[in-house]
Amino acid sequence: MLVARRDYDHARASKLAYWRGLTPAERVRLADELRRHALLLHPEWPTDEQRALDVEAHIRLSERLERAAAAGKR
Repeated sequence: MLVARRDYDHARASKLAYWRGLTPAERVRLADELRRHALLLHPEWPTDEQRALDVEAHIRLSERLERAAAAGKR
């Protein structure tokens, strides 16, 4: 089997440069396009369970960020 040789560092840098070059409005527009596409593929998305899991993940992240900020003030 032939495996393509790719310059992953270049691809990563190119991707970062692309996203950094977008305005906040362009990023929101792209995110909304992704959301709309997901709804076309899965009209039931997100389910109540998925929403609950997402909220829990945001709460855990928020708690970690608060602890990190408090630790940085010491």
